[in-house]
Amino acid sequence: MSEKNNNTIKEFLITILCMLIFAWVVFVFATFISLYGAASRVKQTNQQEFLRVRIYGSSSSLDGNTISASFSIVDKAGNEIAVIERSWSGNYLAVDFEEAAFKGNYFLFPSRIYGKERILETRKDRKGGTSLEKYYDDNGQCLLLGYNSTLYDRQELYKISRFANKKLLVVPMFGHTTTYSVDLSNCKNDIYYSIEILSDGQIVVREI
Repeated sequence: MSEKNNNTIKEFLITILCMLIFAWVVFVFATFISLYGAASRVKQTNQQEFLRVRIYGSSSSLDGNTISASFSIVDKAGNEIAVIERSWSGNYLAVDFEEAAFKGNYFLFPSRIYGKERILETRKDRKGGTSLEKYYDDNGQCLLLGYNSTLYDRQELYKISRFANKKLLVVPMFGHTTTYSVDLSNCKNDIYYSIEILSDGQIVVREI
């Protein structure tokens, strides 16, 4: 193959790469324009319950320790969206929340339930667990707003939820998301608890 042909192929590949990079930049820019718009249009919730929890207990076997519990995902109106009842590996349970922030507007989403071997664990130790986003993001809507809200608002919150839960894989976070972990090691067996955000932004676990 001649040097001229090699240069032609290189120029072609460089052109394709530049076009792909340009398309990605345009896509990311358009995505953030859409997210900022959605964040300004969706009414923020000052206080909201997200989950109801009942821990059944723990057990041990040759395969390791497990802890079983029931979690109900709750919408803004206090209605249950879904119930997850199962066992997780570990001695304690915890829940991760993802927060998205745009120009002073903050949106919180329950993202994952997982088991822990120790009460204090580093983020590197957290593996597996149960993803929660699929239970409240459905058919292009975020059901956490409840059916008292408008379809338009649920669709707008869906955009923010997908971003916060890192479902837009090719879109960088640029510091707009924060992960919070809620430890449930102090919860007693067979007692119902509520996980909610207060008006000051604090996430609390309280007995119902």
